[in-house]
Order: sequence, then structure tokens, then C-alpha cells
Amino acid sequence: MSKFDFIKNSKHAFYALKENDLTEAEGRLGFSFPNELREFYLEIGYGFIRSNNGSAINRLLDPHTIANITLREDIYEFDPDLDDIYEDEDRLVFYEVNEGVYLTLNVNKTDRSPVFFFNAKIADSLEEFIKKVDQDDRYFENIID
Repeated sequence: MSKFDFIKNSKHAFYALKENDLTEAEGRLGFSFPNELREFYLEIGYGFIRSNNGSAINRLLDPHTIANITLREDIYEFDPDLDDIYEDEDRLVFYEVNEGVYLTLNVNKTDRSPVFFFNAKIADSLEEFIKKVDQDDRYFENIID
């Protein structure tokens, strides 16, 4: 049984990735994705968490989109939503809540990667975040009020 088997259900839409997809994006970035994110990608893939209220995007970004955002390439080259808020070198944008609103993951090399909504830590690990967002995709919104 894999670490993220609990998220494999019909209410979400995930798309498989190959390790080559990861290594290509990591080559562009010049660093490896956090271990927990790599594990999720290889076990589950990337895709969408079904929203409880239908109004959110809730997209776990694919590796190439993460590279585009981080490097400010393609459609993200002049994206004003990314300025200032998402400039922390210790954090990686990995999840799109809504257009222009992202969650970040600590890029340390430990087995657990804390998740942040702006500057508020909303989970101690990607696994904890995925479990919580599977139950309530908006659980973190009141944390920063």
C-alpha cells in the first residue's frame, strides 16, 4: 500500500506522471522537488481535488507548470499575481486554489514538507494537507483571518 492510496477515489481527477516528467522539470529548475511531492507525483500524479462547493480550481500543479511559475516562463512571465507574495526561495508554488491564489510547499530536503497559504502554515506535511483537503477543500481559508 502506498502512502497516498487514501486519495485514490472517483471524486478527484488525477493524471499519471512518469519519472522523466519530474527529472525534466527538475533539470529546468536546477533542484529536485521535495521528497514528499516526488512521492505523490509518482504514486498518484497531478490533477484536481473536487471542490465541496464547486467554486475553486483546486489543482495540484504538474511539474512543468511548477517550473514555468518558478522561472516566470510562458504565460507566467509577466503574471502580477506572482510578484512579492510567491518570491520566497524556500517555498515552491505547487497548488492552485483559484486563479492567482496558490499554496506553497517548503523545499527543504526532509521527508515532510510543510504547506503554506500565504505566510500561514496550514499543514505540517503534504500528506496531512492532502488528507485535510480531501475532507474539506477550504479548511485553510479561516486560518489567516
